[in-house]
Amino acid sequence: MDSHKIYDVCVVGAGMIGSSAAWHLTRLSSHINVILIGPAEPQDRSTTTIFASHYDEGRITRVSDTDPVLSLLAKRSIERYPLIESLTGIKFFEKTGVLSVISNEKQKKQLHQFLTAMERAGTTPCLLKSKQIEEDFPYLSFPVDSSAILDNMGGHISPRKLVSAHQMAASLAGCQIIHDVVSKVVSFDGYITIETEQKRSISAKKVLIATGGFTPFRHLLPYGFKLDLKMKTSTILKFELNDKEVERLSSMPVVIPYVFSASHQTAKHRSYILPPIKYPNGKWYLKLGLGNGPVQEFTLDNEDDITRWYQGTGSAFIAHQLYDAMLNIMPGLKYENLESDSCMTTHTKSGKCCIDMVTRNLGIAVGGNGHAAKMSDELGHIAARLRSLQHFIN
Repeated sequence: MDSHKIYDVCVVGAGMIGSSAAWHLTRLSSHINVILIGPAEPQDRSTTTIFASHYDEGRITRVSDTDPVLSLLAKRSIERYPLIESLTGIKFFEKTGVLSVISNEKQKKQLHQFLTAMERAGTTPCLLKSKQIEEDFPYLSFPVDSSAILDNMGGHISPRKLVSAHQMAASLAGCQIIHDVVSKVVSFDGYITIETEQKRSISAKKVLIATGGFTPFRHLLPYGFKLDLKMKTSTILKFELNDKEVERLSSMPVVIPYVFSASHQTAKHRSYILPPIKYPNGKWYLKLGLGNGPVQEFTLDNEDDITRWYQGTGSAFIAHQLYDAMLNIMPGLKYENLESDSCMTTHTKSGKCCIDMVTRNLGIAVGGNGHAAKMSDELGHIAARLRSLQHFIN
């Protein structure tokens, strides 16, 4: 790396949004000099202090949503997946479909919101009644008054591979990538200087900050500027499956239960279940997690708490609730072993990702609000098209 070079744009944060933004910046012009800086995934979490939310093999991607904005952003991302996979040879998307199950009259309004949002996004929803759910998905158990929307455009992605694909595509287009942790961002003489933990000093005309939940705790933003962010814990449960069980569930879609009944513990929280996914250790897992619903976990207020959370295995209390939910939804599931893990989501006051310029030469793209994985490609695209960052292109 040329220490005297001044880059046009430096993207700080090599997670899902930052890696996407770096690729889209290089796509917009062959003349723009882009550098992406962020740590690689740690081999040992116990010795690491900076983490990202893409250290996993399974996340939902879907057009079906009650929010039409989220539906549209996800749809645009999904439509771009074939291009990214073709450019890089990295397959990260499995089009399994997403089954959102709704029970109880109180949820009929939510059903209408799903249908409306999908239609506004330009997709055709498939509505299933209780009998068809039972016939098509015999391994699932829901109340007799249930309805479901099958989103045939959705499925699941490997966020780890998606980030790798975005970074490879960006690199192929000329972006320089540095695996390092940024410790400070300062303005000087019309340019911005980025200092790293490995004693690098990089200069850029424009900077985009995409550092997620760690943004408030590092010297990345102008003095006095504060982002109203909440970092929330997330616990996942993974059921290890043998080959026979993987084969039995081979046609399983992603399942999102919105079920409210006395016999289904998901009344207390909206969960999600991903079909069998092969992890880097060679084992197959069925992943169960807690979605954005009535019951949340707890917030993390400082960097030390975030680090300790990522170094652990999640909340035993939430894991127990998730286990009970799984037994109700898939009572016939046979598993070999059970593992829990920790993650974190970053939330804004508006509930939407914050993408804007803070100063004339420094922008931000933070706050996925628990939805970043499914629409991170389009969020990076929006960030790359911020007017001030486009100065070099226009």
